[in-house]
Amino acid sequence: MWVKTLLAVVIFASLPVAPAWAASGCALDTDTAIAVQLSGLDPAGDPLLGDGRRLRLVGLAPRQSADEALRFDAGLRGFLGRQLGLSILGEPDRWGRLPARLSVPPSSSDGQAQDLAQLLVRQGAALPLAEPGAAPCEAPQKTPVQKTVTSRPQISPLTAVDGHDLAAVKAQEGRYVMLEGRIASVGERSQRTYLNLSRRPKEAASIVLSRSLWRELKSAGWTASDLGGKRLRAYGVLSGRDGLLLEVASRTALELID
Repeated sequence: MWVKTLLAVVIFASLPVAPAWAASGCALDTDTAIAVQLSGLDPAGDPLLGDGRRLRLVGLAPRQSADEALRFDAGLRGFLGRQLGLSILGEPDRWGRLPARLSVPPSSSDGQAQDLAQLLVRQGAALPLAEPGAAPCEAPQKTPVQKTVTSRPQISPLTAVDGHDLAAVKAQEGRYVMLEGRIASVGERSQRTYLNLSRRPKEAASIVLSRSLWRELKSAGWTASDLGGKRLRAYGVLSGRDGLLLEVASRTALELID
C-alpha cells in the first residue's frame, strides 16, 4: 500500500502547477457553500467527505483505467483534511453520490476561491466532462431539448457502442461511452424511466432516465408512444447488472437520430 501511495505522490508532484483561478477573471460564489473536509476516496474511487457523504464532482469525467484512478487519487491527496466549500448541485444519483462542486478557499485575504474540479483538470489529475453546471462560475443551466439533435458532451477517448450488441456492451462496462440503438419499449416507473433497446430483458442495453429528467423531456414533447422505433444516441457510463444500463446525467447527453 505504501508503494502505491509513494507512486501517487511522485506522479502528482510531476504534474504541472495550475495557474491561479483568479487569472481567468472568474470569482466563485462561495457565500452559500458549506464548510467540509475530504477524508479520502470510497472503494469505488469517488470523493468521500468526513461525514460519510460521497460526491461526484461536476465537470469531471469518470475514471476509466487504473492510471486515471491513480492520478485522481494523487490529485486529491493534497486537499485531504483541508477546509473546503461544498455546493450541492442536485439530488443523489443511483449510487448515492451527490453532484457537487468543492471550492478551495483563497490563501490570502485579497485572493479568490478556486474550483477544485478545475484545478484537477489543469493539473492533469482528471479529464473534463461537458455537462450542465460544469462551468464553475455558472449555475447549472437547463438546456433546451430538441426532438431532433441536441448538443453532446465531448470527451476523448470516446467509444461508440451498438446497444443491441450484448458482447460489445458488456465489454465496456464501467466506461463512459456513446451508446446507440433503436428504442423497443419505454418503461415508466415511479423514480426511473427506462428506454429499452429490446422488449426482452438482457437482450440489449437500456437507457435510464431520472424522474426529473423524464419530466423535462416530456415537457419538450417526448412521449413514450412516440419514442417507439426511434433511433437514439446517449452518452454515459455503462453499469448495472451485466453492464446493460446506461444512466443519462443530463438532457445534453441525449440525441434523437430519427
